[in-house]
Amino acid sequence: MNAHTLNTDRADVRVTILATYRSLRVGIVCAGALLLTSVTLEVVRVGAVPASISALFYSPVRTVFVGVLIAVGLALVAVQGRVRWENSLLDAAGVLVPLVAFVPTPLFAGTGAPSEGSPLWRVGADCAGGEACVPADLHVGIGNNVASYGLLGAITLVLLWAHRLHARRSAGASGQVPSLRSVTIATVIWVALGAWFVLARESFIAFGHNVSAIGFFALLIVVVVINARDATDGPAALSMGRSGFRRTYLVIAGAMGVAVVAGVGTFLFTGEQSAFALVFWLEVVLLVLFIAFWVAQTIEHWDHDVVDAAA
Repeated sequence: MNAHTLNTDRADVRVTILATYRSLRVGIVCAGALLLTSVTLEVVRVGAVPASISALFYSPVRTVFVGVLIAVGLALVAVQGRVRWENSLLDAAGVLVPLVAFVPTPLFAGTGAPSEGSPLWRVGADCAGGEACVPADLHVGIGNNVASYGLLGAITLVLLWAHRLHARRSAGASGQVPSLRSVTIATVIWVALGAWFVLARESFIAFGHNVSAIGFFALLIVVVVINARDATDGPAALSMGRSGFRRTYLVIAGAMGVAVVAGVGTFLFTGEQSAFALVFWLEVVLLVLFIAFWVAQTIEHWDHDVVDAAA
């Protein structure tokens, strides 16, 4: 094989990798847009706003809701951040977000249907004493889904540890020793959530959804801030430049932070039973901001080579 052929093959591989990387980022945007579209269509169909987007798990939106969150989780783990901490945080967020799908949000007794025959979310009739709960008939399914996810996660972590440790031993004189940060963070999350699931199942079912969702957005906010700090000029065809991308990311991070704090505060003081469905609208804002971030980052890095972030 001559040098020209070798260089051509390498160029073809880089083009293929870059195209795959672009498709992965665009896929995250499309997944978020799919969920937003499904939520919009259901709200329009029923003619009422639910307590939260998560409450639409108990509606025809469920299939899209669960599918999108699992797909986003896989994509966040697959996509490589441009700095090691960003990559580690994306991995952690990707580990958490499927649990938002596997463990539904608790319902309040009396949460009902806005129109007869077409419930927007299920009535929490089996919640004792008017307290919020996850309907009992879903507990077996939650147990199966989370246990399956946990077992697969354990196998994956064992393989990752073996690969990373072997890579570190093989690094030798090259000096490029792979970091253990991502796999360590993922292991800590797996152990903590696994112990919670095994030792306090009722508590996990009651609070696992909210803890995972809040953790996911908290991690994402940090990722957005990192992107603001390390913003680039982006494609030459755009006039935004580094400062434009930095401002965009800071606005997104700030708005996300306000929405998360407001959502948590609203939920703690009023639950999901407030007259105005503030939690729902805050979640809509967060979903739109999630999409906006990935649109901005995809545009910024459209022409960039794939980063080798061995985090």
